[in-house]
Amino acid sequence: MDDKECDDMILKAAGWLSKAMEQLNCSAPIEVTSTVCKKPLKDDLVILMSEAFHLVRFQNEKLKQLKTTLSATKNKLIENQQWVISLQEQVIDCKDKQLQAVQTTVKSTVEDSVKEQFKSYSDAVQENVMVCKPDSDSLPIGKLKDVVREVAHEEDRLSNVIIFGVPEREPANLAQRVEEVFNEIKVRPNVREISFAGKQSAGTSSRPIKVKLSSPSIVKAILGQAKLLKNSDKLKSVFVKPDLSIEERTKRRQLVQDLKQRRISEPDKRHYIRGGAVHSEDTKSKK
Repeated sequence: MDDKECDDMILKAAGWLSKAMEQLNCSAPIEVTSTVCKKPLKDDLVILMSEAFHLVRFQNEKLKQLKTTLSATKNKLIENQQWVISLQEQVIDCKDKQLQAVQTTVKSTVEDSVKEQFKSYSDAVQENVMVCKPDSDSLPIGKLKDVVREVAHEEDRLSNVIIFGVPEREPANLAQRVEEVFNEIKVRPNVREISFAGKQSAGTSSRPIKVKLSSPSIVKAILGQAKLLKNSDKLKSVFVKPDLSIEERTKRRQLVQDLKQRRISEPDKRHYIRGGAVHSEDTKSKK
């Protein structure tokens, strides 16, 4: 049933109601009662009843058509919903395939890059071996492993700091102590590992603490802030140093000894270590 048929049915019903109220001498539908319906002549009532019958029959037919149309619309709506769900599943499946393809491409690219870098590293090592050992056919595998291990250890050491002067308490909670030191110098680095740098011995109140960090740049930032510990009330005796190699520690100890000797032999001067050497300056001239 379209809009025109609906309007026609409404007009016919309105016309019949207007005619019936006129025959019953009523100005409003609320005035129509069973008593009022007894007033018109029999012929007038027969005409009204006949028109009402055909009007109701016409409305009933249209309601049946409307019901059929509504049922078909519901079925069509269900089909459209199923079609939308199917499209959504296809979109999800397509996204999964695209993601899998991207992951495969990235994995392949990374593998190729690693292989290329490893090949370049192997070529560089081989070239160095040929330069250093021109008279030998090849470098022993054990020696090559030692060289690679030493290089890796050196790279790893550059990401470490050593904290001295932290009193040991029971129970040992290294993470909390290290966090207190870093909070005091206003840094929050990503700590990978914490451990004591030596064995505890009699008469020793504290052991050096080795802290493994994420990169050498973080180590540099921490060493730059470590000077704030001098002004700390509770951590004034604590200091932070880089993780030195055996050779560097030996050289450092020698420099400290030289510094002590210089202070004894020349007490009127200011002595300090800078750039791997002991320096002295006249305090009077500085003033």
